[in-house]
Amino acid sequence: MTLVLPDQETRSSALAHVAGDILLMADTAAIFGLSTPEAARMRAALLAGDDTAHAELARLGLDAPMQAGPPSVDVHPVRALALTVSQTCNLACGYCYAAGGSFGGADTRMGWEVAKRAIDQLITATVPGGGVKIAFMGGEPMVARDLIRKSVEYANTRGAARAVQVGYSLTTNGTLISPEDAEFFAQHRFAVTVSLDGGRDVNDRLRPDRAGKGSFDRVAQRIAPLLDRGNRIQLGARVTVTPLNLDILQVVEDIGALGFASVGVAPMITSPTGKGALAGQDFARLLDAMTACGEVWMDAVASGRDHPFANLATVLGELHRGQPRSHGCGAARDYLAVDAAGDYSACHRFVKDPLGAMGSLDTGPDDTARTAFLDARTVERQSPCQTCWARKLCGGGCHQEVLHAGRPACDFVRGWLDYGLRSYARLTALRPDWFDAQS
Repeated sequence: MTLVLPDQETRSSALAHVAGDILLMADTAAIFGLSTPEAARMRAALLAGDDTAHAELARLGLDAPMQAGPPSVDVHPVRALALTVSQTCNLACGYCYAAGGSFGGADTRMGWEVAKRAIDQLITATVPGGGVKIAFMGGEPMVARDLIRKSVEYANTRGAARAVQVGYSLTTNGTLISPEDAEFFAQHRFAVTVSLDGGRDVNDRLRPDRAGKGSFDRVAQRIAPLLDRGNRIQLGARVTVTPLNLDILQVVEDIGALGFASVGVAPMITSPTGKGALAGQDFARLLDAMTACGEVWMDAVASGRDHPFANLATVLGELHRGQPRSHGCGAARDYLAVDAAGDYSACHRFVKDPLGAMGSLDTGPDDTARTAFLDARTVERQSPCQTCWARKLCGGGCHQEVLHAGRPACDFVRGWLDYGLRSYARLTALRPDWFDAQS
């Protein structure tokens, strides 16, 4: 399948974007349906310039507001906390953002006192009746199995005493999961994400262990107890896309065949080792592969069948909610990470990275640093985001990737969101009930 991107002039409009017969208002993320003639007129107006586009929007009764300036930034109480319980890993993925799990330092694990203090600060700062999420990250977090269990038990006790609901998640390579672990995750209603990069041949090339042996068969065996408890565990797979696994449809089918109902893919934009990052024409190939997989997903859903490709489902759900974003995620705003030394960072990808340093357990989260980080990273302050029609859908991208690699994937992101808008129009006509099930 060859994807036809929108005209460059339309893609770079700061006012609006037309995808098929769908109009996106760039500054509000509002979506409107147009007739085919109206869509053609609007597309031509956007190409003619802002004055003509404003006039056409006014004719449609959709006056575009003046582009908003950067919003005032207020940090929120931390509601999600990643505990980097293990800064080591039993695998040796060449592209690992954590530099082999250790984040560029010595292999280490979080001690109980660090975990306890982090949990205390999180729950104490939450109003009674509220809720928080604790994510166990690494490295490979299952290396610190005992600490995870002790942390959950403690957080449940502390949360109950303060009437705070605590939810849990885990991101793992899957090679160390035992039936007892799976039962523990089920009892505490974990969301578990397993990192896999494709079928056996692809995954073993990209995700070997430290001895150079493949990991696919071990993962396939170890996830069985997780799958058996699928009604109590929110289970999904995450794929890191490199130049070696760009056949997204095959990757998703191979991982789905293991039993995963949800498979999400994410491009490798920056790698501390320089290995595995996409560049140049890789992004065009990725876009073609993503849309080809999206078409298979659309055919399945239109026929009332399930398909594991999570990326299109996520985009469609976000388009339907219509919430404009000034940031790409909750990092530094209401999500932080704590490492083994007790230092806070903007998210799990900023561990040991001074660009994302956000205080320590000794002093608590640094709200001044958080505010400054978010203020500088608002999409309204970013260039070239101010003139991009996709800015309030994209939110400016991953902070860590942008700060370390710039924006090599912007055309890919715009192309994918354009496809998402076109798919949204199609699915609202074919299966409007699908959106009801997502709310």
